[in-house]
Amino acid sequence: MSAARRQDPHGPAWTGRVVRLDARGCLVRLDEAHDELPGAGNELWCAVRGRHYRGARPGQKTPAVVGDRVVVHWSGEDRGAIDHLEPRRTTLSRPSTRRERVEHVMAANADRVAIVSAAADPIFNPALVDRILAVVEFSHLDAIVVVNKLDLVDEEPEELDVYRELGYAVVATSVVDGRGIEALRDELAGRVTVVTGHSGVGKSSLLNAVQGGLGLAVGDVNEVTGRGTHTTTASTWVDLDVGGAVIDTAGIREFGLFGIPKREVPWLFRDIAKIAPECRYPDCSHTHEPGCAVLIAVEDGRLADFRFDSYLKLLESLDEAPQ
Repeated sequence: MSAARRQDPHGPAWTGRVVRLDARGCLVRLDEAHDELPGAGNELWCAVRGRHYRGARPGQKTPAVVGDRVVVHWSGEDRGAIDHLEPRRTTLSRPSTRRERVEHVMAANADRVAIVSAAADPIFNPALVDRILAVVEFSHLDAIVVVNKLDLVDEEPEELDVYRELGYAVVATSVVDGRGIEALRDELAGRVTVVTGHSGVGKSSLLNAVQGGLGLAVGDVNEVTGRGTHTTTASTWVDLDVGGAVIDTAGIREFGLFGIPKREVPWLFRDIAKIAPECRYPDCSHTHEPGCAVLIAVEDGRLADFRFDSYLKLLESLDEAPQ
């Protein structure tokens, strides 16, 4: 029996991957093409069966996301239903909103996360990069720090050297003059990468440059608010000619932490985690205690001020979050 087709009393059941998620439902790309289906015969728009919803983890916003491996039943024409979700290898999650502590799984079964910011327009925001990096560390994923719009500044943000020293892949790019595009293409090759970042930083423009012919819509930054417009409104799986794929996600305004205990936060900052064992107290919060090695490292310049500020802001956000 083909691995892409399973016997089922309700009719044909096929395996595939969720490649798009929007208001219409989930678009599933099947592992094999089928003559019964129209067009290329390998994609189905699918609803999610009720029992699958009931089987989702409590407090989870969506039971199926882009990147999920699924079993679908064919309903006729190009419609189907997701009946089974295969175990996920990895997930990237955040709260659905600041006030509502409901898990929003952004993508599944990825290898790494590309955190895209802009050198200017909007201004580079290391606090957001650090926040996403913390989630990436907790999720056991790799990370690429990408700073776009390098053509708008005389030199790249100085914080990038800190990220390089911490062992993160860093790529500075410009769609206008082509800087860094080939390096980014090489970083993306052969792996599944979730692409995320603020609206207006040029995610869609970058992907159009990396993969010719995509034709993703691009938008401008609002001159009044300084914020970008949401040109990507649905998560989408994009196969790359160089091998691998990217999961293009909608631009974000903020990025919270979901399900991460406060005591774990210091260990999600590579620089703080390296220094923390030197503290006088094993349960040191690294905020005020005497003999805190982290505070000493901030004072003598071994720990970058912006990284410590990001750490404090993240702790503060967890204190303010509803329980």
